[in-house]
Amino acid sequence: MTQKQAGRRAVAPRGEGTRLREEILDATIALVEELDDPWQLSLRAVARKVGITATSIYLHFESLEALLLAAKHRMWQQFGEDMVAAAEASDGTPYEKVLAFGRAYVTYANEHPGAFRTLFTKAWKLPVDDGMTFAGEAQFALLAQVLHSVSGSAEEAHLRAVQLWCGIHGLVVLRQPMSQFPWPDVDEQLVSLARAWTTPSPHR
Repeated sequence: MTQKQAGRRAVAPRGEGTRLREEILDATIALVEELDDPWQLSLRAVARKVGITATSIYLHFESLEALLLAAKHRMWQQFGEDMVAAAEASDGTPYEKVLAFGRAYVTYANEHPGAFRTLFTKAWKLPVDDGMTFAGEAQFALLAQVLHSVSGSAEEAHLRAVQLWCGIHGLVVLRQPMSQFPWPDVDEQLVSLARAWTTPSPHR
């Protein structure tokens, strides 16, 4: 057996195709963590990491774009699940839920910098699921729903969610390029944002 053959994975038994598809996605996300631009990724690199041939990937994904789209959906799902889990673990008030959302957002960005960067990069402008207008729509809707109880209308809740998202995302992405700015503690900023945007509206 040659060295090249030894590095290859055996053909998967019948019924294990789903598991191989998941392994391909896991490998793609792991490689994304290492790249500044997701389009630097190649099917060959993914195949090497999984231990299969590049052509084997086409049995599960018709193109690199299809693979990247599936990986992006997986990352959005995990991102959203982390925020939901954090909110559910809070005491249930809008303030505590929003604070938990914010902390989970920052934690994900710190623990998965490549995935976080990829989710928001312009270089990865892929199509979204049918019925959705933008990636992360479900997570945004959940945040707006939490804020609805302190808002005077659905429109106000939507605006609060937009402003809160901008604030949380801004405190994450501005710190590295603006490292000399005298930033306050991250959690102090999150507490301030949560208090500001969960203060009940006078029009309720």
